[in-house]
Amino acid sequence: MATETSKLEIVKEVRCSPHKFYEMIKYTFHHLPTVCPELVPGADIVEGDGESVGTVRLWKYVIPGTTEILEAKEKTEVIDDEKMLIVLDIFEGDHTDHYARFVEKIQVIPKGEGSLVKWTIEYEKGKEGVSDPHHYMDLFSKIIDKLEAHLIAKA
Repeated sequence: MATETSKLEIVKEVRCSPHKFYEMIKYTFHHLPTVCPELVPGADIVEGDGESVGTVRLWKYVIPGTTEILEAKEKTEVIDDEKMLIVLDIFEGDHTDHYARFVEKIQVIPKGEGSLVKWTIEYEKGKEGVSDPHHYMDLFSKIIDKLEAHLIAKA
């Protein structure tokens, strides 16, 4: 099968500082189980310090509308503080049955008093008949909402 890279993206407006939202993702992303345990019941740093390029994390997550706990390993490939952009290569886990390549890009963009959070996935299907991973976009949208609520509550 010839592989073709496809892309899905969501952009959500949040009512908190772009720097605080970005720092939450950059420095404490592995604490998501305390913010949204129903979506992310587990996260462990497997390699690295959790804050820099090369960090590898093992995630346990639940796609909204299901109860099955899935796993994925990701490696931080890019941290660009100027663009407030983080790129994660999801290289191992349950999704690899369906997708040969799965890369997440999370960018926080200042907008007025708040921010826009752009979460993009670039993926290649691993075999014929695999659907586009829209269910992951639903998961990411809910995670953004939970992070926003958490940061607002801490303000």
